[in-house]
Amino acid sequence: MNKREFIKKSSVGALGIMLAPSILKAGFPKEKLRTAHIGVGNMGMEDLKAISSHASVEVVALCDVDAINLSTAHKMHPGARVFFDYRAMLEEMGDEIDAVVVSTPDHTHAPASLMAMKMDKPVYCQKPLTHYVSESREMKKVAAEKGLVTQMGIQVHSFYDYKLAT
Repeated sequence: MNKREFIKKSSVGALGIMLAPSILKAGFPKEKLRTAHIGVGNMGMEDLKAISSHASVEVVALCDVDAINLSTAHKMHPGARVFFDYRAMLEEMGDEIDAVVVSTPDHTHAPASLMAMKMDKPVYCQKPLTHYVSESREMKKVAAEKGLVTQMGIQVHSFYDYKLAT
């Protein structure tokens, strides 16, 4: 198994474990878990491929400021609605989304995640989760108040070689 395959498989496994408590709380099971993906370039595309590889997942929304990334992702999921602004996506489709994946540039992780969490959506977010301790505290507070499970992707950084370096 190469590094890319490991990242794909670990992302998918992590998402299932992370979302299970929130999904059960929400009164599921539904036929499919409806996901919205904020950021679909580079790592976001890998997250999208890994998560959507499950038959129990339906990608309902895609968001990216880059039209090329968005077009590529939309070709893979033609039934998904496309957006250039995650705020518009969450406002317009809130009731049609069960979980949100945030794979945007680092400085937008916390704002996008917090907006989704405040709408009772479990979130899988790429690292770094936040830039400021205050954002981390706010995310912790919202998750606790709403009983949400969130997860930050730390795939490569949990490898044995990284542990040896510390």
